Amino acid sequence: MKSLQHGSLHFNKKLSFDFSGGNLSSDSGLLFVREFTRKVGLPQMLKNRFDDDKERIHSISSIMEQIIYQSIAGYHADDCADALRHDPVFTTILDKESLASQPTISRMMNSFTAEDAQAFNEILEMLYLLFNPVRDKSEIVLDLDSTNAVTYGKQELSDYIAHYQKNGYHPLVLFDGITGDLMKFILRKGSTYTSKGVKDFLEPVVKKLRDRYPQAEILVRGDSGFAMPELYDLCEDYGIHYVIRLKANSKLHELAQDANSHFNELYCKDYSKKHELYDEFNYQAGSWSKPRRVICKVERDAGSLLSRTTFIITTLEAAPKVVVKAYNKRGNMENYIKECKLDFGMETLSHSSFAANQAKAMILGIAYMVMNAMKRLVLPKKHKSKQMGTLRSFFIKIGSRLVSHSKKQIFRLATSYPHQNIIYEVLQRTQNLSFG
Repeated sequence: MKSLQHGSLHFNKKLSFDFSGGNLSSDSGLLFVREFTRKVGLPQMLKNRFDDDKERIHSISSIMEQIIYQSIAGYHADDCADALRHDPVFTTILDKESLASQPTISRMMNSFTAEDAQAFNEILEMLYLLFNPVRDKSEIVLDLDSTNAVTYGKQELSDYIAHYQKNGYHPLVLFDGITGDLMKFILRKGSTYTSKGVKDFLEPVVKKLRDRYPQAEILVRGDSGFAMPELYDLCEDYGIHYVIRLKANSKLHELAQDANSHFNELYCKDYSKKHELYDEFNYQAGSWSKPRRVICKVERDAGSLLSRTTFIITTLEAAPKVVVKAYNKRGNMENYIKECKLDFGMETLSHSSFAANQAKAMILGIAYMVMNAMKRLVLPKKHKSKQMGTLRSFFIKIGSRLVSHSKKQIFRLATSYPHQNIIYEVLQRTQNLSFG
């Protein structure tokens, strides 16, 4: 029998504490997340894609749901499941007497193969189409990027990534730049170059979007790692615009000489404030099938001696300043990636096999997708832009006690919880959702 340990508090000698409170939970906000996932049909999506005919206490889909809820509550490590096994909120929303343990989670993770990435991305696609009805989508921005997922040890296919100066994987990600929805994810070995495989990665998404939203204006954004003719050709073939930063070279600087000369004429002696100048020209690299429009921006910060020049290739017909502004908005995606990594646990992957790490990352990606949509669709306006780390502190971390009667169970949430009105509002909005 485990002895009960008491702790003393020096600020008040009469106080002590232990962990014998009983049937309590600190994560009652998950009840309302579960109401949302029921409404959107996530449990059934997972069952349809991943469960087999075998009778299990812990089915694959139920373990995946458990990981999703753990991630939303901030328990990113698999072994957190052992302490949470009898948490009343977790067991209630999963309809189980106890949660899957860490060894059970590990066995499930190691049952996945690299080919299962397609099934995970099908879930992301289904959620995206559900959360973005045709009537609401006149514009779609596809933000491409790569990032790093840190590894510590000898994880399969991890490698040193010079850009991040860390060992890890180099996943490719696609977000909706307007809504923040995660549209597609694929884990790649650490040594993979930024844009490798991007055409095969993006084309199925583009086909689906063109079929689903035939009237929508679609824009692809990417940094200089995605400046490649295959991507330009793909976008042009599907009638999609793009704004992609180019890596500077001697020919581009030569074509920008007039802009730089004009900049120096206008601002050569004024270092007191920031100055900008925009220009454009046609340019064709040796590997391109035709000349394309390039926007040139020359700028110098206040107090700086030297100016810098940025080049952006685009099919947009807008003024150069508008094109640059459209490109700069891709900075929002850095916040989406940061939220995935820091608030949903995608920053570090610790399983030994590549396939297991891919599965874990993609399950966490689904958790991000669910909460991003929940913020957008049912939370009050002032909370829609909050990241999960902030949202968790006031919406998920609510204390409660489960009280059982003969025919009913009641979660008695903390009387002192200060945002009770928000809970009722979120619940009503969730139950009124319609995806017809």
